[in-house]
Amino acid sequence: MAYNPWVHLTQTRLGADTLSSEVEPFPVPLLFRDPCSLLLLLVLTMPQPLGRDLFGCILQVLFTLVHTQALAALSLCMGPEDRATWSSSTCAQQGMWTPEVPVLQEHLSKVIEALSTGCLYQDSGCTQSDGTSQAMWSQLSIELAVRKSCLPFLRVAALLQHYLYDDDMPSCQSADEEFAVLAVFLALLEVPRSSDKDCHNLTGHCLHWVASSDELVGQWCFEVTTFAASNTSDARTLLSMQCKTWAEPHLLQLPESYNTIFQYYHRRPCHACSKVPKDPALCLVCGAFVCLKGACCKQQNCYECVQHTQLCGAGTGIFLLVNASVVIIIRGPEFCLWGSVYLDAHGEEDRDLRRGKPLFLCAERYRVLEQQWLIHSYDHVNKRWGPHYNGL
Repeated sequence: MAYNPWVHLTQTRLGADTLSSEVEPFPVPLLFRDPCSLLLLLVLTMPQPLGRDLFGCILQVLFTLVHTQALAALSLCMGPEDRATWSSSTCAQQGMWTPEVPVLQEHLSKVIEALSTGCLYQDSGCTQSDGTSQAMWSQLSIELAVRKSCLPFLRVAALLQHYLYDDDMPSCQSADEEFAVLAVFLALLEVPRSSDKDCHNLTGHCLHWVASSDELVGQWCFEVTTFAASNTSDARTLLSMQCKTWAEPHLLQLPESYNTIFQYYHRRPCHACSKVPKDPALCLVCGAFVCLKGACCKQQNCYECVQHTQLCGAGTGIFLLVNASVVIIIRGPEFCLWGSVYLDAHGEEDRDLRRGKPLFLCAERYRVLEQQWLIHSYDHVNKRWGPHYNGL
């Protein structure tokens, strides 16, 4: 039977026969799964055209997962005293279960209680680099941490809704309002009053459970504790990764002065042939040092820069020619001279370093080069292409 993430997200199977042979084990605990990937998977596998109501239901279900992931990862960074304070048993003893208790607090306590049944919290050794203490884990600090963890998912979901239904993307006046604006746009949250924008429980108001929250949270946490029984360190690492915001790809960070690059690479031997290349080149994607047009590194009638382009960029390569201060682009069977990202004090290039003037990084040019690489626009913005015949 094929894995069905929708069943995994919406149905519970806890009980005495949880691990019975009749129930197919899930391949990966849900709290380790990437919610953005699950969103795309569900949207693409649902009957098309996808109705707005069904899309909204998918978002509601996945947000409960994202919220639980954020709280589980946050609980790893709490000390034993913090977790004891927020556990459901402690809250019950202190009479905290009242209508005024924020949903966020209730959800966090359930997560901690469920994960405490295993060995995940034993000697976790997770400390905050800024010296965060128990007193700093207030309702507001937890709320803000959860909002930050949920934002990447909300951004992807908003972009997807924009393209699926031609909805105008919302705008916000400040970064503090982004969560509320996106949640309202995605119909996860009713339009908050101006006095509620700094509410300590905005994320809790976005939760819409399709089944018992106790059972779903218990099941998802049970999967993690079962995995952690034999892979404790891996479980902590995978759970902590949910709080990371992944950065987009970028080119190398270059030094301000071109002399730094020239002095370092000018007489540097090639790693492949151990000879000093006549025309050294630096890959701006991975930093590899290669021979341009060097027959010494030729393999199967293909020179090293072309070889590296196929391995590093699937046919697209960006190289800085050390002895010329110019950038060349290789795209499949063709190449072109892009220009230089290092300019002199007058904003002029010094190709082939003939004038010998000090060159400095032009941040604006480098951003343009990087942006063209990110959006694959070299074919459109550069017109002077020529065949390289595998000779670079």
